[in-house]
Amino acid sequence: MSAKMLSHRQREILSLIETEGAQYIEPLAARYDVTTQTIRRDINALCDLGYARRFHGGVDMPVGARNISVNARAALNSLAKQRIARRIAAAIPAGSTVFMGIGSTVQFVAEALRDHQELRVVTNNIDVALTLSETPQVEVHMTGGLLRHNDRDVVGPDALNFFEKFYASHAVVGAGALDPEKGILDFSYSEAQLTMKLLDNARTKFLAADVSKWSRDASVRVAPFSAITSFFTDALPNDKRVAAAFETAGIEVEICGGDAE
Repeated sequence: MSAKMLSHRQREILSLIETEGAQYIEPLAARYDVTTQTIRRDINALCDLGYARRFHGGVDMPVGARNISVNARAALNSLAKQRIARRIAAAIPAGSTVFMGIGSTVQFVAEALRDHQELRVVTNNIDVALTLSETPQVEVHMTGGLLRHNDRDVVGPDALNFFEKFYASHAVVGAGALDPEKGILDFSYSEAQLTMKLLDNARTKFLAADVSKWSRDASVRVAPFSAITSFFTDALPNDKRVAAAFETAGIEVEICGGDAE
């Protein structure tokens, strides 16, 4: 079974694990009115794909798969994220429809868009919506779905279906981690699924990530670098494989250093 073939119930179980923590077989069976054997098969499928970890009587996130809180992430490399955000905002013209996804860097992009005119922003990111809530010239569409308190965003089937209602001129996405061979990675299936949905339904696709993402470890594949249009970052690591990966993918790399504005 591939990630895109997960059932509606399996996706919901993943969302519950990611938002509420460990889940137990018998309560899950009662919640969905199915047998415990059915829930065990669901759990086995999730674990076989690496999205979850079994324990006696239940299931949880894989070891080391949880990200730090969004507030903590926003404080890391904040100056670099602000420079990246300003460059992305400058590349988005007035009148655009913009998908804005998960991540602290995306929140900085929202701040940089506050003076833009006649934008339509579609987001599952609560901080993006709040940042733009006092900008009447920006039309904000907020998805429904399951709230992740630690990440201040909304995930799940309702959020995915909401993004399907639009086709954006631009998508702005972040990443949990980057790898020269594996491409864009994230910490959970629901995060990866949201980002893939944004990329699939936008014409121009901007990836925003500072250089620290190359040293982070996330286990869920999101997309290859060829799925994006431009990569905005503060610097590239000293690794020949990275430059080769972008050259092979044929995407534009925008270095947003301190002297680049």
